[in-house]
Amino acid sequence: MEQRSASELTDGVSRRTVLATATAIGGGTLAGCVSDSGESAPDDAHSGDNNGHERDESGETDEQNELATELAAEMVDAIDDELSVTDWELNGMFVPDYTDSGGLEADIEILGPAYADIVEQGFDRRAMPTARDDDGSVDFMTFLEPEWATAYLDGELSEAEYYAEIADSEH
Repeated sequence: MEQRSASELTDGVSRRTVLATATAIGGGTLAGCVSDSGESAPDDAHSGDNNGHERDESGETDEQNELATELAAEMVDAIDDELSVTDWELNGMFVPDYTDSGGLEADIEILGPAYADIVEQGFDRRAMPTARDDDGSVDFMTFLEPEWATAYLDGELSEAEYYAEIADSEH
């Protein structure tokens, strides 16, 4: 058997170590990207969190999306009698369309409290209620921001200030 010197053994171990490391890194790269935290990055629009919940493109779990949908439907029910909701959608934003507008000021008195109620229950998306004329064309739209509702609920904004924020967002 041939004997190697200490430097030859060190070089051999180093080469093996480098090759083993390169192989591990190459295998990891083929298996998927590795984030700074060491977790695999998602390879599609959905990924799991540490509790096994699926997350969508926005990072929300199915449970969070389900809660948001339930709360949006709750607001629709709350305003429908007075504003006749004709349609609504919930993507990144909650957009209820309605037809029986009493004008911006009157609508805000219905929309503001209903939105604050769902924000208090955990709704965290912007809303854009859209008043439509009888022919379906847009009369006006406003924004409802979760930050405004939270400030109102926490007493940082008065009712008049909360309503003024909503009125100022008309477009």
